[in-house]
Amino acid sequence: MKRDDAIKVGILVLAVLAGTYWAIKAISKGGGSAQGYKLWGLFRDATGLVDKSRVQIAGLNVGNIVDRSLPPEFPNRAKIVIQIADKNLAIWDDPDHTFVFKKSASLLGEFYLEIDPGHPAHWKNGVEIKFRRLKDGDQIKVAPEPASFGDIQRQISETLPILQDILKDVRELTAGPIKEMAENLNRSITENSEVLHRLLEDADRAAADVGQITSKEKEDMIATLKNVRDISEGVKQLVGTQSPTKEKTEKTLEKISNASEKLDHALSQLDEIATRTNAGHGTIGRLTKDESIAENVQQITEDAGGFIRSLTRLQTIVGLRSEYNILANTLKTYVAIQVQPRPDKYYLIELIDDPRGLRHERIEVSNTNDPTKPPSVSTTTVTVTDSFRFSFQFAKRALPYTTFRFGIKESTGGIGADFDLHFLTKPLQLSVDLFDFRSNVYPRLKVIAALEFFRGLYLVGGIDDLLNGRAQVGAGGGRDYFVGAQLRFNDEDLRGLLLFGGGFIAGATSAK
Repeated sequence: MKRDDAIKVGILVLAVLAGTYWAIKAISKGGGSAQGYKLWGLFRDATGLVDKSRVQIAGLNVGNIVDRSLPPEFPNRAKIVIQIADKNLAIWDDPDHTFVFKKSASLLGEFYLEIDPGHPAHWKNGVEIKFRRLKDGDQIKVAPEPASFGDIQRQISETLPILQDILKDVRELTAGPIKEMAENLNRSITENSEVLHRLLEDADRAAADVGQITSKEKEDMIATLKNVRDISEGVKQLVGTQSPTKEKTEKTLEKISNASEKLDHALSQLDEIATRTNAGHGTIGRLTKDESIAENVQQITEDAGGFIRSLTRLQTIVGLRSEYNILANTLKTYVAIQVQPRPDKYYLIELIDDPRGLRHERIEVSNTNDPTKPPSVSTTTVTVTDSFRFSFQFAKRALPYTTFRFGIKESTGGIGADFDLHFLTKPLQLSVDLFDFRSNVYPRLKVIAALEFFRGLYLVGGIDDLLNGRAQVGAGGGRDYFVGAQLRFNDEDLRGLLLFGGGFIAGATSAK
């Protein structure tokens, strides 16, 4: 490439970038959305929230984060300033409903902010209570945040020794006094169950007899009691004279006495344990009396749930795009994976099937002594290959609605920029790529516009190799025009496809 040509290319690239930036600035100023207002909130943990992170209401972008700081008047809190793009968007000072939430975008997603704008008024006890609309510089309340891994680790470290002490005490109790008491009580009941059953039957009969006696006249009751006394004396004499009956009765009474002593001993031990536990002594007593232990266990459960929900912060977007080159009459196909660890940057990996091929240019110079010919002759050989190409680029959002990329573009070095616009309320992305600086007279400049007409589906069109000559049918390079379509889906879409595909395969397998 000649020096003048290189200067022209440089001037053209700068002019394209400057014109595009000017257009974006003009669109932003003309739309009036930049004349919004700012709100701020205090977060206990601002991990994953970076400048230009998106802010949403009901799933739609309404602004982004513009500043982060540690104010001295609020220790241990991060002050996050939010720019609301539309000044006509109302957010109310509703104490029960207006909050800003820190959320994860997907299963492998980024963090962003979600705002519940609240209501202008609500009715309470038949009276309408109106709320003030938040204005520029007002504070918005922050909803409870998920716990960090460090908080969960600290709380687990504090609670584990207590749980170990509880397990140790429970093991000692189950292996010692409680086990012995249960065995003694079971043995006593087994040995004396028949005797106790007879005693209870006698007590029932005696109660029935007493009821009948007390219902008669006083004189009859006195006479009956006298007869009972005489009968008792006779039974006593009979028992004293009959040695087998006496010995059996004494043995039975001795068993009942032993069982009562063992039962009294077991009840006294249970009463002592209950007294110590109720007083808060020992590990079990501390567990039942110390409310901080229960609060710690509950806090650990809540924090663990919040931590699991916010464990991953990586979003993956897969894209499929086909472009029909009109002049060359060929179809170009892209498979792209966009790995986005943060809202303001991502890594782009592409695999490209381009039938126009990859151009390689080689110049050979030959010298001759023939006076009828020039002393040196240069020959240019152009080779076109149809091998797959790949791209690997790093992208960073440096300006509002503008993302810059650099790295490998279609197996050559290249740079690019993406501009997020809107056309008739539909998202429109304008992309400019400059790459392949050696295979043609001028570098390859590609301009593409993608309009989303349905969720995840885009219509694409643009100009390829703008700076070089017009392409021919089957040629390996040159200016050409293209149209096509693109499909993009993220982690949520992938999970839905996997669930649907798994259910379909399982149904087909069971049908066989």
